[in-house]
Amino acid sequence: MSYKTIISAKDLMKNLSNDNFIIFDCRCDISDSSYGIDAYNEGHIENSIFVDIDHDLASEKTVDTGRHPLPDPQLISEKLSQWGMTNNKQAVIYDDAGGAFAGRMWWILKWLGHSDVAVLDGALGAWMSGGGKLTSKETIFERGIFEPSLNDSMHVSIKDVEDAQYKMNKLIIDARSKERYLGIKDPVDPIAGHIPGAVSHPLGKNLDKNGHFKSPEELRHNFIKLLGDTASSDIISMCGSGITACHNILALEISGIKGVSLFVGSWSEWITDKSRPIAKIDE
Repeated sequence: MSYKTIISAKDLMKNLSNDNFIIFDCRCDISDSSYGIDAYNEGHIENSIFVDIDHDLASEKTVDTGRHPLPDPQLISEKLSQWGMTNNKQAVIYDDAGGAFAGRMWWILKWLGHSDVAVLDGALGAWMSGGGKLTSKETIFERGIFEPSLNDSMHVSIKDVEDAQYKMNKLIIDARSKERYLGIKDPVDPIAGHIPGAVSHPLGKNLDKNGHFKSPEELRHNFIKLLGDTASSDIISMCGSGITACHNILALEISGIKGVSLFVGSWSEWITDKSRPIAKIDE
């Protein structure tokens, strides 16, 4: 059986010794760059490999990009090969934030042409509450061969977003907190607000009170209220810098709504040009 969206802690436990499974740890704290690796070194799921959101899953920011541009596909594919990844393995990704960061690697692997990739449902909390253990033992891996097959139709350019913002048949979904969307306060980016026409759907709405993804039926019900009859190919997912927007894309896919595009640069790219319009709560 292959997993293409999420996997339960119970199913991961059953496959912990499965040579066809490869596990990645994407823990991250945007306010503390060392948090992820420190947490990993303190304790991680056995045989998991730490992947850094900033350095592995993004390239260097420039003056006109968002904070997390896409990584060079050949470079990230080489890293995956070094970690033991192959085109035939089932990839599982976890974090300790409900999938907020793991979703980025899920999307990256899909973009690289790998379909058998899933996020750990309920994150590390579900692993621990289900009886899973952590280890500080170093993960030893043999080099694999991962060949990318890029699907650049999965993301859109800033021009596409500029064209979409006022079109009735297009919809931009913003995964940031309501506070950031409304422009009340932005602790991350220097300018607060949102793209005119974008609608708010904070990623927390995808999860239940225990941090698990809601059922496909409930997710679909909630999204349809937001999306109406907008075709999935006309939906663009965004956030601050293309990280948590992937969580909404994952949730949409779980609900059966597939083919939603990512605006990689997101808000942090939008505000690089002062001529672009900005909407706030007081306007």
